[in-house]
Parts: sequence; C-alpha cells; structure tokens
Amino acid sequence: MGIIQIKEKFFETLKRSPKLTVYLCVAAVCIAALLFMRAPPEKEETSPKTYETVETAVQQSYEQRLESELEGIISKIQGVTNVTVMLTIDGTEEKVYVSDISESDSKSESKTVITGSKEALLQSTKYPNVMGVLVVCGGGNSAAVKEKVVNAVSTVLDIPASKVYVTNAK
Repeated sequence: MGIIQIKEKFFETLKRSPKLTVYLCVAAVCIAALLFMRAPPEKEETSPKTYETVETAVQQSYEQRLESELEGIISKIQGVTNVTVMLTIDGTEEKVYVSDISESDSKSESKTVITGSKEALLQSTKYPNVMGVLVVCGGGNSAAVKEKVVNAVSTVLDIPASKVYVTNAK
C-alpha cells in the first residue's frame, strides 16, 4: 500500500466519522499547546548563563588588573626581572546600594534609593578577598629578593606572607 492510498483511506475515514475529525483537531491543538508551553523554560535557562558570563568577566578584569599592577610594582624591586603574577580570589565583586529605611509600628521597610536618571545610588563596592599569590620571576632564587617580593605583596594586598609564594623563572 502506497502513501497516496493511505492518505486517501485516511480522508475517507474522516468523511465518514465527524467525531474522529473533532478528536484529531483537539489532539493537534493539545500537542501544539504543549510544545508552546515548553519553549519558555529554554529561554529562562539562557539568561542566568548571560549573568554568569558578565559576573565572570567582572571577576577576571579585577584579577587581571591586580595581577598587572603587582607585576609592574614587583618588576621595580632591585634584582627582579621577567615577573609573572598569578593570584586566586574568593568570590566576586559586590555592589552595595544606598537604601532608605522607613519604620512603622510593626515593621521596617528598606527601599533602594533611585536617582533622577532611574539608576540606583551606589554606596560602595566590595571586592573579593585574595586567597593566595604566586610570583614567578628572575632572581627568585635569591633569599633577599624572595623576602622583598613576599613583603611587598603581603603589604600591598594585606595578606599573610604564608599566602605568597615566590619562585625563580626558567
């Protein structure tokens, strides 16, 4: 039996049974509704990824800025050449906005202050903590150079010297 014959038989059956036609139409509408209802969750899944991408980019720019500033300052220490710095940080940058607190008899309510340009008023930015620093540099095999580099990094970042490791470059 060919496709044309199956199609003809199908339409003949539909002509003989109006109830079957109604059932098939209802089934088609239900399937279309189910497919339509499944589409929005896919869109919702993409927006957190975008947020994570932005958050990761901000974190990386903060790390890169710190690393480049450290490389610049460490390279000025006597006996140090070819500096490469890697650091690890805990968390991400956090923005704190000004809030207006109104208190009534039973509860207090906090609202973020919005400026005339419809933007929240930024109070401060909290940067993540530096967990550790690796410095690879020429001259890193000298105890005197290591001590100078460790002291400089621990002072600038306000971390204990035990979280700073200095080694000699190739």
